[in-house]
Amino acid sequence: MVKFTPFFIGLRYILSKKDKRIISFTSLISMGGLTLGVLALIIVLAVFNGAQGEQRERTLITVPHADIFTDGSFPQWRQAIALLNEDPEINNISPYTSLEAMLSKNGIHQVSEVKGIDPQQEMLSSPIEESMVQGSLADLVPGEQGIILSRVLAANIRLLPGDSVNLIVPELLNSDNRLQLNMHTFTVVGLFDVQFSIGSELAYIHLDDSTELLGLDSVDEAVRLRLQVNDIFTAAASVNRAIATLNVALPGPEYQGRDWSETEASLFNALRMEKIMTWFMLMMIVAIGAFNIISTLIMLVSEKKADIAILRTMGAGENTVMAIFIIQGLLVGVAGTLLGAVLGLLIASNFSALGRLFEALFIPDGMFMLSIITTDIQSSDVLITCACALLISFVATLYPAWKASRIHPAEVLRYE
Repeated sequence: MVKFTPFFIGLRYILSKKDKRIISFTSLISMGGLTLGVLALIIVLAVFNGAQGEQRERTLITVPHADIFTDGSFPQWRQAIALLNEDPEINNISPYTSLEAMLSKNGIHQVSEVKGIDPQQEMLSSPIEESMVQGSLADLVPGEQGIILSRVLAANIRLLPGDSVNLIVPELLNSDNRLQLNMHTFTVVGLFDVQFSIGSELAYIHLDDSTELLGLDSVDEAVRLRLQVNDIFTAAASVNRAIATLNVALPGPEYQGRDWSETEASLFNALRMEKIMTWFMLMMIVAIGAFNIISTLIMLVSEKKADIAILRTMGAGENTVMAIFIIQGLLVGVAGTLLGAVLGLLIASNFSALGRLFEALFIPDGMFMLSIITTDIQSSDVLITCACALLISFVATLYPAWKASRIHPAEVLRYE
């Protein structure tokens, strides 16, 4: 029973309604600050995770999960596709080429990344077809010089399906290392929309038509393989396994590969850094709650000097006195953290429904859409947030508890 005495004394001090009620009130304020901080962190991090996931999904509409290429010619790419399709972790493989070109129409110019694709392969699993708003990938027919543009790109050049557009491609002349601009006329056969800036300057043509634009005799000289994998988070392992397979089965070229986490590293590193900085800023709310714990305990120590002195004369050691006030502060910290976590999880889990309710009550139609914001609660975020809140609460108790343990009974009781 004695070992639990500090716990019950600390709990009694928190719940005390006698004399200095301000102390119990400040305990509630401290708990409220912790609750608000933990709640805000869980909700904001869930929204960040949802936005990052949506950004990732939209990015991977136009960015390969992984791709395989060589420094030079890739003559065995058809055999490579057949071989790698046997890997159960790879959903689809499609060939493509890529080049920079300038699109021109009626004096309006726009730089674009033009990709040559095999429509039949892309339509098997690529999300590009699902993003089409006019036309289809099947409208890309070899030899007919058709082109599919992003809706943003088409709007910038004022193009509609059926319009013609000039593609200006630079070509290096081997004789004297001069650049020559070649112009090719294509017809817009479709539009797609990815709803993000990434991919908004893309254009697609048929793989066979890209050979002429590249100034090559064969597509083998520039082709790459786009890998669509079942799990994007294992894309790096899939591409490494694919390269190892090709090196054994189709030796010759020096195969290279990279996955989306490499090609879009700067974007997702920026998003990750933004999330971390937001976490630190919101953790300041938790720190403010911890400062309230310090002030509450200091006030309590000042009020309970006589009680502390009596405990000391009854045989309580310094560690016991420290434990009483540490436990009191931790009880406030645990209560605030748990309440914040529960409320944060409830709000984050039902964010869309609460958003619709808020829109119906306070926001005119179409002015701002809270209900379309997606959330993704990650257990690691919740655990780290709660652990840090508890750690801050514990650290906040140390100084007041130490001050209480240094009180000398004789000096206090002399004036009582």
